[in-house]
Parts: sequence; structure tokens; C-alpha cells
Amino acid sequence: MNSVCVVLVNYKNKEKTVDCLRALEKSSVQPSCVYIIDNASTEESRQYFWTFTFKFKVRWIWNDENRGFAAACNQGICAAQGDFAGSFIWLLNNDTLPEADALEKILSKALATGAGITGSLIKKANGEFSGGVCVIHPKFATVQRVSSPEATKFDYVEGSSFLISPECLKKTGLLSEDYFLYFEESDYCMHAKKNGFSLAWATDSIIWHDIGSSTGSEIAKGGVPYFIDCLMIRNRIHFGFRNGFSAVSLFAGLLISLGLRFKRLQFSRIATILVICLSERAFKKFIEKNGGSYEIRH
Repeated sequence: MNSVCVVLVNYKNKEKTVDCLRALEKSSVQPSCVYIIDNASTEESRQYFWTFTFKFKVRWIWNDENRGFAAACNQGICAAQGDFAGSFIWLLNNDTLPEADALEKILSKALATGAGITGSLIKKANGEFSGGVCVIHPKFATVQRVSSPEATKFDYVEGSSFLISPECLKKTGLLSEDYFLYFEESDYCMHAKKNGFSLAWATDSIIWHDIGSSTGSEIAKGGVPYFIDCLMIRNRIHFGFRNGFSAVSLFAGLLISLGLRFKRLQFSRIATILVICLSERAFKKFIEKNGGSYEIRH
């Protein structure tokens, strides 16, 4: 049987993390180990987690600071590679509830297709379809979830359920930590495809996701929090340049985004977006101002 290690990142959401672990306990295929990376860990959260026991092996990684989603995932991936070399890695959002056969189905799809990265079908708490894979605009690098489970064309797998094959991991490496949050899975899929790996979507692997406020429809209405809004636009531009998109098209897309915020009188957002798009030092300060930690790499 193929070994699967699960990587969960917790950030100030310990109750949801435990709920996710309880759902995993019901899995028809048990993971070899679950790695939980607790960002900006506090003594309170550590004590809370220590009160629980689980059917499977759990390894805790405590971080004093929050270096972002990809950095935490990479810690879990490296730990899993050391403990269970050659395992599949399943990145799973801590605010999800996988159905009992979700792991079995996603692994079966990965093995049947030989895909480097495989995703699940995501549902909201009310049962509404919520994607699992997305398409990327070929010019502006904007992203959109597919509209139905029948979709066959997609560009990347959403990070809420993201199964990486050992072959893909060996050749593609770790996730880019340039983004802090959002677009790291898009970037990873792009690089995996450049390395010759395909993507697959296991629509019979069901994940229930407690969707937050940062959905595409809410972005269109301007209802996204300041930090997330600015971060997503900066990361879209950064992703585009990293992956060979036209600078002219990216700039045009940025102007459209800024124009929408101008109409909403969100002038401070416009200023922040411009600064963090142009300067990595400014991006570092932006992350630190919002409680994170970022290392300049370029």
C-alpha cells in the first residue's frame, strides 16, 4: 500500500484543526503520519492540542512566528520525507472535513493517472459545489474556479486538497515561499507541468470546506479584508512574472484592479498594492505589519 503523509497548517484556528483530524480518523485509508505545523504557536494552543489523542501518528511542529503557508507546508514536507521517504504528500487545509473515502479516492486517482498533483472536489457546508481546480487567465493571470464537476480543462489544483506524488516532489521540489499566502499552489502546478507532470481531479474525493471571506464574488464587491486584497493582487503579479506572462498584459490587469478600487474610493489599498508590487522590502514590511514574518530572497 502506498504511504501517504498529511500536512496541516494551523494558524489561530485550533478547534477547526482538531475537527479536521477527527474527520481524518474516519478515513478508510489511514495516513502514515499527520504533520501539524502550528504557526505563531502559543503555550495555550500547545496545551490545547496536547489534550487530544488520535488513531494515527501525529507529529507537531511549533513555530514561534508565522512565515506563511508555503513555509509551514515545506516544514511538514521535509519532516515527512525524512520519516517516510517516497510517500505521497497530502496538503490539506485545516478548516476542511474530508469524507471517509476522500483519501482513498484521491490516491486511487493519482495512481490510475500517474498525475504529479491531484485534487479533490470541494463543497461548502451547505452542499454547494465550490471547485477544487481552477483556470488561469492566459494574459492577466487572474484565477477562477471551474463552474462544475464536469470540467475537464484546468490549470491548477486548489491548495485545500493537494496530493503530490513522490516523483513530482523529487523533481519539482518544495513550494515557493515568495508568496506568504495565496498563489503558491498555482505556482507549484505550473512548475510541475514544466517538469512533465500532469494534473488530475478526483471528483469522487469529497472535501467539505469552511470557506472564508476571500471568495471571488466577494472580491468583485470589494468585501475582502485589506490585507488579503492587497496580498492577492501583489501575488498575482509576482506569479505572472515568475511564470513568463506578458509584462504588458500583467500591467493592464493591474490597472483594471486599481481602477476598481479607485471607484470604491479605496485609495490606501491602491497605494499599498503599488508599493508592495514594486518593492520586496516593502512587501516584507507589509507582511510584518500584519503579524507575519518574511525573508527577502532576491
